Amino acid sequence: MILKSRKHFTLFYHPKLFNTQPVNCNRNLYSKSFCGSTKFKSLHTTNFTNSKSYRSTIGENNIFRSRHEDLELPTCSVHEYVLRESHKWWNKVALACPDTGRTYTYEELRKTCGKFATSLRRQLPPGATLAVILPNAIEYPIITLGASEAGVRMTLMNPEFTALEMNRQLENSDATAVITDKSHYPRVMESIKMGNTLVRSPVIVISNTDVPPGAIDFKDLVSDKVEEFEKTLDKTKIDPLNDTMVLPYSSGTTGLPKGVELTHRNITANLCQVSCEACNSLIKAVDEYQEVIPVFLPAYHIYGLTICLFASLSQGAKLIIMPQFTSDKLLQVLEKYKTTILFAVPPVIQLLIHDNRFQSKHFATMRIIFSGAAPITLEKIAQFKAKITSDSEFSQGYGLTETSPTLTSGYGAVMESVGFLLPNTELRIFGDERNLGVGEIGEVFVRGPQIMKGYYKNVKATQDCMDGEWFKTGDLGYIDEIGQLFITGRMKDLIKVKGSPVSPTELENLLHGHEQIADAAVIGVPHERFGEVPKAFVVLKRGAKVTEEEIKDFIAQRVVKYKQLGDVVFTDKINKSPAGKVLRQELQNE
Repeated sequence: MILKSRKHFTLFYHPKLFNTQPVNCNRNLYSKSFCGSTKFKSLHTTNFTNSKSYRSTIGENNIFRSRHEDLELPTCSVHEYVLRESHKWWNKVALACPDTGRTYTYEELRKTCGKFATSLRRQLPPGATLAVILPNAIEYPIITLGASEAGVRMTLMNPEFTALEMNRQLENSDATAVITDKSHYPRVMESIKMGNTLVRSPVIVISNTDVPPGAIDFKDLVSDKVEEFEKTLDKTKIDPLNDTMVLPYSSGTTGLPKGVELTHRNITANLCQVSCEACNSLIKAVDEYQEVIPVFLPAYHIYGLTICLFASLSQGAKLIIMPQFTSDKLLQVLEKYKTTILFAVPPVIQLLIHDNRFQSKHFATMRIIFSGAAPITLEKIAQFKAKITSDSEFSQGYGLTETSPTLTSGYGAVMESVGFLLPNTELRIFGDERNLGVGEIGEVFVRGPQIMKGYYKNVKATQDCMDGEWFKTGDLGYIDEIGQLFITGRMKDLIKVKGSPVSPTELENLLHGHEQIADAAVIGVPHERFGEVPKAFVVLKRGAKVTEEEIKDFIAQRVVKYKQLGDVVFTDKINKSPAGKVLRQELQNE
């Protein structure tokens, strides 16, 4: 699937990228699989859905609806939805830590969540905010689902933040309690001591040994002495439609990060949407079968939380939760466990392609590979297929932190697209002060039950990104005649050359196609005559020899004159976010 911190998407290059004229899409390049995602086995031929069947979902004023029937959405809390069938898999392993060998069965998971909920409610009132500052840990699902049961909202944080970054989020989120691990405890305490926060209670610490003096040991909160929350008389009254379940922060690529209020209904609606029969790729645990999924994408990222953890657990999967991601550790996991699903991001796909230790045998049992959070080129997909030589499916989708996160499913869609709209989801393409039609490129607006409540304590930012019930994604894209969505760029990343918009992603995709280039990023830089011109930062492959002029000529042969590169800089590395997005602001400062 494809998901991102701010969004999840794959990119489609088209020569008419920013014309608002209908695009003539070639949909005959990729084959469909039994579940609709593109099969690696063949990269050509197939008959796609009759376009007439999709036209019936185009409403008045060019509002595009999902081709799937609307679902009856749940009206419960997140923990109730995720664990609603856990009794069916009581003795199956739900969580496993490859480093320590520790495991939780579904019975143990359910009971431990209840104990943590009880302990939380002894410290915090319903609606209070718990800051979770953790790397991936086997306790992460227990903490998040237990907080849901206690009616305590969470704000999730990258544990590698500086003390200042932690302090800002603690202050803005109104967090009154913190949970972290022993290795990050000193920095967490440094951030709290900076002041301006509401944290007064001792920090909860996860540790296999003793915890620092003054801290609360997580083990004490889930011990045998603690009663499960559902057995207590102090029931939590949760309003799923209005109560915020989680407060992740946007990536902040267009300013300081903003708290995204996602309600219980937002999350459960999205879980229901991605798990429906038409869109679900996971096989629900039954008899001896159980999906086995390595979890290395950060759980503080909405993709990791909603999809890797919650959606997988709701289907009875066995999660191999990796506290730290390295190529060595991933190799060990793939060798030890017969994994069936892989949730990845483009940098991981890149690693799997170029690290010769990963071989086809490591993917022999894998049914589906999802890539999300950032663009991935068709060339990379083909290289990956050549490497693993299996019949694994490759699936993608699209979404944002603000959409809980998923908006589309890749089933039945060509790989250039990000798929079809999920059930209960509507979309319009806006440009030239009107809703555009099929094939016309404009800003993507979306509406559905997964759209956030708003930005926390930021009315102006919420108003700026909403048009009534419609969320303005800030992405450029179009829909074709059978309902496939194509993302062509990001509005704020556009480079204006003599007034004409140029997509940096279009140029980056072309540069990635150069046989001597390992990685590339493009930004706009000021130009006295043209306003801006594209500037490329290029990482060469080992031993490659190519000049700046040769790269400029390579691009010049493939794009109109105003899109050509004004400058090329060779560098050792392109800095990216944990989700794999290019940190363009850092490039602007170089």
